[in-house]
Amino acid sequence: MYSFTRSSGFRLTLLASALFIFCMSSVAVFIYLDVRDGMEDQLRSQVAAETRQLMGDYADDGLDELRHDISERLERNPGTRLRYTLQSPGGVALFDRVPLPLEGGWSRVEHQEQTLIQLTTSLDEGYLLGVAADTRSIKETAEALRHALLIVIIPMILLAVICGAIMSRRFLSRVERLRQTADSIGKGSLSARMELSGSGDNFDGLIFTINSMLDRIEMLVHEVRHTATNIAHDLRTPLGRLRQRLEIIEADQTDEHLREKVQDATALLDETLETFAAMLTIAELDAGAIGKNREKVDLPALLHRMAEAFEPVASEHGSHITVETDGPQAATVDRALFNQLLSNLIENALRHNAEGICITLSCGHENGHDFVSVRDNGRGIPSGQHDTVIKPFRRLDPSRTAAGSGLGLTLAASIARHHGAELQLVTHSPGLEVRIVFGAN
Repeated sequence: MYSFTRSSGFRLTLLASALFIFCMSSVAVFIYLDVRDGMEDQLRSQVAAETRQLMGDYADDGLDELRHDISERLERNPGTRLRYTLQSPGGVALFDRVPLPLEGGWSRVEHQEQTLIQLTTSLDEGYLLGVAADTRSIKETAEALRHALLIVIIPMILLAVICGAIMSRRFLSRVERLRQTADSIGKGSLSARMELSGSGDNFDGLIFTINSMLDRIEMLVHEVRHTATNIAHDLRTPLGRLRQRLEIIEADQTDEHLREKVQDATALLDETLETFAAMLTIAELDAGAIGKNREKVDLPALLHRMAEAFEPVASEHGSHITVETDGPQAATVDRALFNQLLSNLIENALRHNAEGICITLSCGHENGHDFVSVRDNGRGIPSGQHDTVIKPFRRLDPSRTAAGSGLGLTLAASIARHHGAELQLVTHSPGLEVRIVFGAN
């Protein structure tokens, strides 16, 4: 409930509903006041016209004629009619006897449980003439109008809430699409773009600007990758020839000391070639240049073969490899790439940990996803550096003197993405588990 009231959808719905209700209420109040004032103006006009007519007769024939005219009006309209009061200087009132103010002009008086609008006019010799109209019709009309407006306003409030919810949902749906696209781009999908609605509104203008910026960024990133790939590709051939010449020199060398020097140079050159090979493979995977030659493989059998293949190296390291196969029995993968992925992870575990560790290869199922993992009980990687070590050429050793190119986990992550999987690092106490989670990417 708390998160719902703080959501943008709820706030926009509330704001749109409040604005709609305020506008419609203002219109309703304006209509009510205009109708009420218009009816009162009509009554005042009627009273003023009657007073002018009586004053005309009074000016022509005096006070007796005025009394006669008023009497005729009372006899002619005994029901619905105006109220007449003629008051002498001594305060004696005739006809309807509505109380008159001391001075002439318009006034509003209460008489016999009625509210009257009255125009008082001063006559000669201290007489006063009052003509009044009952406002009951105005009151009844105003009450009917208020009742009608209330009947209309309640559905209008419900309509305002519904319209507000529709408008806010429409607006936020576009914001959500922008967020999803930005999230996809943030996870590495630089080709993702935001869709234009075609309305040409401010949102479309913003999306056009962002898409143009993303086009430029994608082009720059592609150029950087292309340049790095070309460098690696162009250098691999001369370095390969250099290695062949070192092998020839080593074969012809009789001096044992010089032979060891050549072997060291060959080993360094092999590391350089491995780095270039990893860079090219990563670039080809990210560019989709490597086909998806998938086949269904027996996971337990694959893990056992990998354990057997690396057991001699592990034994030489003073470590050992075990296999746990309680999870899925098969997976559809590119066999060569998946072997390379597992090899990288096992080599990383042996290379970056002290002797005597235990490496466990396993497959399992958790949170709706199958996974394959390589877990060790070595020194591990701090959880705060999990995202960092997956990036190219990132190492935990700041001096960069440790063996390795810094591309092992990067290449493993690229191969995982190639299979629609995600590479996840899990810290254990002690040790590190690297999981390839299928369907999580």
